Amino acid sequence: MIKHSHFLVSLIAMVGVCFILTCGCLNGESSSLPNEDAVRPAGIDPDLNPDYNDPYNWLSLPSVQKDVDVFYVYPTVSANATGRMDITSDAERALAQGIFDAQASVYEPHANVFAPYYRQMTTQVKMTESGLATDTPEFKQGAADVQDAFEYYITNLNDGRPFIIAGHSQGTMALIELIKNRFGDDEELRSRMVAAYLIGYTVTDADLAAANLTAAERADDTGVVVTYNTQSPTSLGGPMLMAGAHCINPLNWKTDDTYAPASENLGARFYNDSTGEFLREVDTYCDARINLTSGALTTTIPEGEELDIGPYSEGVYHRYDYAFWYRNLEQNVGDRIRAYSEQ
Repeated sequence: MIKHSHFLVSLIAMVGVCFILTCGCLNGESSSLPNEDAVRPAGIDPDLNPDYNDPYNWLSLPSVQKDVDVFYVYPTVSANATGRMDITSDAERALAQGIFDAQASVYEPHANVFAPYYRQMTTQVKMTESGLATDTPEFKQGAADVQDAFEYYITNLNDGRPFIIAGHSQGTMALIELIKNRFGDDEELRSRMVAAYLIGYTVTDADLAAANLTAAERADDTGVVVTYNTQSPTSLGGPMLMAGAHCINPLNWKTDDTYAPASENLGARFYNDSTGEFLREVDTYCDARINLTSGALTTTIPEGEELDIGPYSEGVYHRYDYAFWYRNLEQNVGDRIRAYSEQ
């Protein structure tokens, strides 16, 4: 049963906005190729539940070369008028591939990255009477797909390896439902989770309690949830940041308001999210400090820098939650895996 329900549908267009402009991969070429075994079945019905035994329903189904896995769920990429992503559409699948290259490449140096296609709600989803996005049939269906894919992954693909779960925006929303529904009563599953990078959406004490997990407090604790929402110091915030949000600073890995100067930023990496094309990398791009009142991760970008933040209000850098901190995130994934292996 999906329980997370405090995100307004009236703001859902701002959550997804298809991530088609610029944001944050690894080099000038895409670091992840489409699943070469994915052959579209004849006469596939997009209304049928995805069969995760079929490689066609996996955005990334890697050969296992590393000791740790990542189960990654992409953010909103679809503006499908039906309110639900058509995962049989080549055009919509290409958008998922683009954002995968921009975000999931953070994890690829350290882990085997598995990523399912799922029938996410789109920017065109219709409001229900409750006004809550998580009450919509489209979100519930997408979150159920994510849980089905995770169950298939754990049973058939993981082979007992330690794993990370990771996402952004709607992907994080679906993963919050997954940890609440699946992790709370399963000690063995929790013991194999290196960390959960639940970025770009609010994670509360209630979410953590339901999942029997805790929020990260430093750079190398394990079995924890890493979460933050990025905005400017003057921003009033966006729909992803709500009361009770946990936050960790990805430059100094502290949860207090200790300032981290831009000199601690190992490199921001920007991509065209719709194609995965690498655009640029900037060392020491921006600083970071947690606003303890709002729970926001605040940053000041370089003077004269012009970024497209989409329909969000001033200083909401939701699109850049991976891009701004790319190299620090990449390093931290390795640090947490190393700490886990030394336990």
